[in-house]
Amino acid sequence: MADMATGRRVVTLEVPEAWFASPEDGDRHQLFYSSLLAALAELEVLIDPVWLPRGAERTPRPAGQGDFTISFHSHGPDAGNVLRCKESYIPPYYSMDPIGYACFSQLARQPELYHDAIARQDADRASSFVRDLAQELKSGNLSKYPQPDYAEGTATNYVFLPLQVQNDSVAVGRWIETPEVMRRVADAAAARGLRTIIKRHPRCRSRRIAGLLDDLAQRPDVVISTASVHTLIANAELVVGANSGVLFEALIQGKPVVSYAAADFGQVTQQVHTSEALTQAITMPDRVDASRRDKFLFWYLTEYCVRADDVPAIRQRISLALDAHPAGLRSGQRAFASYKRRLYAYSLIDRIKRRFF
Repeated sequence: MADMATGRRVVTLEVPEAWFASPEDGDRHQLFYSSLLAALAELEVLIDPVWLPRGAERTPRPAGQGDFTISFHSHGPDAGNVLRCKESYIPPYYSMDPIGYACFSQLARQPELYHDAIARQDADRASSFVRDLAQELKSGNLSKYPQPDYAEGTATNYVFLPLQVQNDSVAVGRWIETPEVMRRVADAAAARGLRTIIKRHPRCRSRRIAGLLDDLAQRPDVVISTASVHTLIANAELVVGANSGVLFEALIQGKPVVSYAAADFGQVTQQVHTSEALTQAITMPDRVDASRRDKFLFWYLTEYCVRADDVPAIRQRISLALDAHPAGLRSGQRAFASYKRRLYAYSLIDRIKRRFF
């Protein structure tokens, strides 16, 4: 709805204050929101800011005919009036999707909508972009999370298995449980004469995973490593994982990737839904279509995502979303007050779940 006094469209903007304070990536979020504000100013809209707590990604967003929300780190139905932003796997890129991020995104759930756009990418340009990015990430030892110093790996003939935080929101996308994966990968790799190198997620606190790692470490063909993911990706014959950013980085580095979870980049991995299929994928991986993979990665980062500092691209994405959802009557103040309370209620519930379950 347009503001009665000014005639301008009103946009609800969720402000992720907790993310801004992060010592790891707070500066990137601040840059992205600076660009968002600049883009919104150029669009001459009014901003209704809402402070966003962590853990509120499932909260239903305002659904009035005239409501339009720029949300952060959320997922939900495609009502046409929410643009959902989240940091991508490679800094400083951010996704802007109508229904969510990662396995919750429209790209993950309806990949066929994007096939034509991906196929139209220039193969040579895509290959050059991915090759340059791979070198930049590797030489700078850059990843979503800080890594130990990069060192040229001397190990060869292994499968790399990077683990994720077990209570991460995207864990619901798994088709096979992590303990089963760990055992299957080690056994299937050994049958090929390969070792398995496992890296635990730096934020994982699961006692169950710790116990499984202790057990697997007794095997001569399994290594538990804390090295940089770039060191571990470099000489891997194959990278196996759920839907983490390490798999995306492995794709950029040109490695074959087997994934056992839904992901927005799943279409360029060998996805497996059962333990038997996982064993088969390690025993005899599919042939990699490098051209298709590079086209996808190029399209993903340059068209599906935006750079945190690219105000014109961010403005265009917001403008297209606003045009697709004409102004109308916004929800009343009581509904908005309820929305704000729900953010904190969902945040509390989900944080308790992650803490104890």
